[in-house]
Amino acid sequence: MRSIGVVIILLCMVFGANAQLSEVENEISDDFEQLIQADKDSLKLAICKKIEDSFQRVLLQKESFDYSFSKLNRMGKITSPDLTFRIYNWNCVLSNGSYRYFGLLQYKEKSKIKVKLLSDKTDADMFSRCQPENWPGALYYKIIPFKSKGGASYLLLGWDGNNVSTNKKVIEVLSFEKTGIKFGKPVISWRGKQLNRVVFEYAKQARMSINYLEKEKRLVFDHLSPSKPQYRNQFEYYGPDFTHDALQLKKGIWVLQEDVDVRNK
Repeated sequence: MRSIGVVIILLCMVFGANAQLSEVENEISDDFEQLIQADKDSLKLAICKKIEDSFQRVLLQKESFDYSFSKLNRMGKITSPDLTFRIYNWNCVLSNGSYRYFGLLQYKEKSKIKVKLLSDKTDADMFSRCQPENWPGALYYKIIPFKSKGGASYLLLGWDGNNVSTNKKVIEVLSFEKTGIKFGKPVISWRGKQLNRVVFEYAKQARMSINYLEKEKRLVFDHLSPSKPQYRNQFEYYGPDFTHDALQLKKGIWVLQEDVDVRNK
C-alpha cells in the first residue's frame, strides 16, 4: 500500500508539472501571435524579451527537458542526438529588413538542468570564438555530434535571413569545455586556414543546400558563385553553380574537399 501511495504522489507531481508547463506554453504562444502583429521595432523587441524571460524560467524545471512544447510552432526546437542539450530559438525581422535572433540553450550537467541565454550581439565572422553572451545569431536546424579534443563538440547547421538582399547559411561549432560553453571552436581546415565557423552568403532568391552523410562523416554543400564574373564578392548575385564541396571529418578536424562528386549519394 505504501508503494502505491508513493506512485500516486509521483504521478500527481508529474501531472502538476506538465499542467504548469502547458500554461506557460499557452502564454508564450499568445506572445508569438502578438509578435507577428506588432508594427514597431521597439514593441517587437519588448515582446521577444518577454518570451525570453518566461521561457528561461520554465526551462529550469527538470520536467521541461522532455516536454515537447508542440504549440510553439513559431519557435525552433532542436535536440542533440545524444540527448544532452536542446536549443530553442527564433528571429525577429526589423523594419530595415535585418534580423535579430533570440535563443536559449538547455543542457544537462550531471543531475541538474541548466540554461544559457544566447544573446545575439555579434556578426558571424569566420575567425572568432564566442561565448553565449555574444552569440552570432542564427536559426539552427541540425546538430551533428563529433569527437574532438577538449570536450564534447557539435556542428550546428543554421540559417540567417541577414538583410533585404542576401541570406546566409552557417556551419557553426559548439563545444562544451572545462571553461564553459563556446561557439566557434577552430576545427575547420579551409584552404590552408583554420576556421571557427563557415558562413555562406548568397542571393535572397537562391536556395543553398547542406547535407550530412552520417556513414561517411561528411558534410556536402552547394558551391556558390556569382552569376557573372564582374559580380565577384557582391553576394546578392551569388547562388549554387551546380558543383559541390564537402567537409570531411578526419581525426577531429573538418577538412575541406573541393569539387566533389555527389552522384548516387
